[in-house]
Amino acid sequence: MIVRRLTKKIMTFGVFAAVGVFSACDLAVTNPGPVQDATLNLEGAYQGIVNGAIRGVQEGFGTYALLGGAITHDVHASGHTGSAGVRPEEEVAWLNDNYDGRGGWGRLQRARWVAEEAVRRFTREDSGISNPGSYPPLAQAHFWGGLASRYLGENACTAIFDGGSPEPKLAYFDRAISAFDNAVTVGQSAGMSDLVTAAIGARAAAKLFKGDYAGAGADAGQVPFDFEFLTTYSGFGGEYYYVYGHVESLGFQSLSFWGTPAGEHFLLTGDSRVAWGYDNGSREVPAGKPAAVRGQTHPARPTWVSLVPMFYPLKGIAPRDPQREFLFFEPDRAQQREQLQIQLVDGREMELVKAEVELRNGNWQAAMAHINNVRTATPVYPIDMTDQNKFDLRLHPDEQKDWDANPDLAAYFNQFSYELQDFSEGADMTPMGNMMLGDRMMEPLHAMSAEEAWTYLKFERYVELSMEGRRFGDRWRWRSNPEPIAPSSGPGGELTPGKYNHLEFIPTPLAQRYDVPEDPLMMCFPLPVGENDTNHNIEESYMDWIESTGYRAVDPSLVDMRMGGM
Repeated sequence: MIVRRLTKKIMTFGVFAAVGVFSACDLAVTNPGPVQDATLNLEGAYQGIVNGAIRGVQEGFGTYALLGGAITHDVHASGHTGSAGVRPEEEVAWLNDNYDGRGGWGRLQRARWVAEEAVRRFTREDSGISNPGSYPPLAQAHFWGGLASRYLGENACTAIFDGGSPEPKLAYFDRAISAFDNAVTVGQSAGMSDLVTAAIGARAAAKLFKGDYAGAGADAGQVPFDFEFLTTYSGFGGEYYYVYGHVESLGFQSLSFWGTPAGEHFLLTGDSRVAWGYDNGSREVPAGKPAAVRGQTHPARPTWVSLVPMFYPLKGIAPRDPQREFLFFEPDRAQQREQLQIQLVDGREMELVKAEVELRNGNWQAAMAHINNVRTATPVYPIDMTDQNKFDLRLHPDEQKDWDANPDLAAYFNQFSYELQDFSEGADMTPMGNMMLGDRMMEPLHAMSAEEAWTYLKFERYVELSMEGRRFGDRWRWRSNPEPIAPSSGPGGELTPGKYNHLEFIPTPLAQRYDVPEDPLMMCFPLPVGENDTNHNIEESYMDWIESTGYRAVDPSLVDMRMGGM
């Protein structure tokens, strides 16, 4: 049985370290200065160029995943703002051209350019490569350049290439698909089977945005169910801090599963993909301190003017004692840096791509078979939630004080309103990776109509791709987006059947306070003002987002008010 791992498998990386030999008093550092362009035409530099593109993709993807995830409640903003978190304006999708995904635009554009420049250099007649068509770094450059374009397409409102004029955002996917085509061709000649499979899967996801559903289904069918292609985070660069670093860091604690569909879903089903713990400070209080410092060091959330409970996701966390992980927030930073990796392409997502293709072809029963292939290969986490010695949701004293003073907080998400269950009964605890999982699997879903099947697909993609930075793009392509002020960015998506979990939208109290829609009008990040200022091909008045014109409640027809225990 193939199952989704709670933690990412350990990757072994070659780490290049500069080792200096210092005398007792000579600590001088010499700056070598700029590297000559001609040096980059030497074959010894080629892998380094590709590595630069990889890092840019991983950094840009992570920043977009952080902010897009906070807007769609893939995660909930908690605590710190600024460089170590999510600003209140970003949390409520109050975006303008000052917000570029906190650098996601620049990082991904740089990564795309570096990858495409690598392709140009590797294929020059004087490159020194005897057979570029089977050169592994060339296949990598195509693949990571394709990912950069695809992530830009999933997140940015407008396509811009190398100082050119604005184009509709779907142009990113044309570029991505072309790059993945080339990655497949070169990768096959180079014998890089994993990269070829990853390129085919990444291409399937890009084709969904382009409306090439037959192509997406054909590509998805070539990816085995147990296939995984992960990030290659070294653990010591800035790329680490986005998403996982903010959730799992004692210093940041900037994201939580509290108030998200994921947080609710785990309470109701025990679904291991969204398992989380909660440290309420009731155990092992340090001497001389009134409350534990592990899970409550974050400040009150400015939007709520209250402490948001830190429901810390277990997905991707470093190895821990399974008997403690639900009660003590104690991430091992060193091990996280080495082991936290994020799925970029995997066979389980491809199964959901095939489900969506079937839905678009009107075959909702066939779609449900694909959805349930993923569901029934997912372990239920064997935890007894009714035992406070194993799972304790009582509020921390400071949280209780804020809770009592802020009725909006409890009204939005009250963990005490759920009937907790014992999911450990009959489960044999088996080691898997760094966690202990039982052999009990999630139950299949049963739809009675195409509308219900679409609802299940949308929620299953939310859970399956949790914390992987994909929900923001999904929400854009599943709806008919209004025409922005700048027509060149183009309208997007199409209105699809099916509903969304009620916790996925901007909470009503925050939407009213900030005068924004509960359902943001454009699920994309505007063209950064910096790009407008430096690109002479863009009119100064160019705008590709829609200003908020007053609070609007979410359309009830879009909301699934059932509990998230699908």
